[in-house]
Amino acid sequence: MNEEVRLTIQVLISAGIIYGVIWWMWRIKGEPIVDSAAAPVLAFASVWAGLASVVVGGYLWFASAAACDWWVPIHVGVWSLAICFSGLSMWIYRQTPAEQMSEPIQLQRAQARIGLILGLVGVVLWYVFVLTHKAPLTPIGE
Repeated sequence: MNEEVRLTIQVLISAGIIYGVIWWMWRIKGEPIVDSAAAPVLAFASVWAGLASVVVGGYLWFASAAACDWWVPIHVGVWSLAICFSGLSMWIYRQTPAEQMSEPIQLQRAQARIGLILGLVGVVLWYVFVLTHKAPLTPIGE
């Protein structure tokens, strides 16, 4: 099996696992929540982490190979935080009907969605960077 097929299979399996966990999380029963101390902080942090992931993802294209050794793991961590924080912020209010949501809650959910979108843009930047900047394979013994 060549490297591209193996990588594609790994990415699809990872995406399937993530989708399965999210599908399961959103089906956990809970009671409507009209106020949360954690959701505003998570939504705010998701936007900033998402913005940082886009900035660092853009920086990777101009950084030297030695700098990328430091920035790639940082980039992965930042977009992971953006997606995690936005998902948790939206998950808190998953059982709350729309008519019970106040304007601040609706704005927090919008903030979390923006953080999620920015985090996903960071993921795309990372995958495209890694796939276009792969080190060439050298045979063993050369």
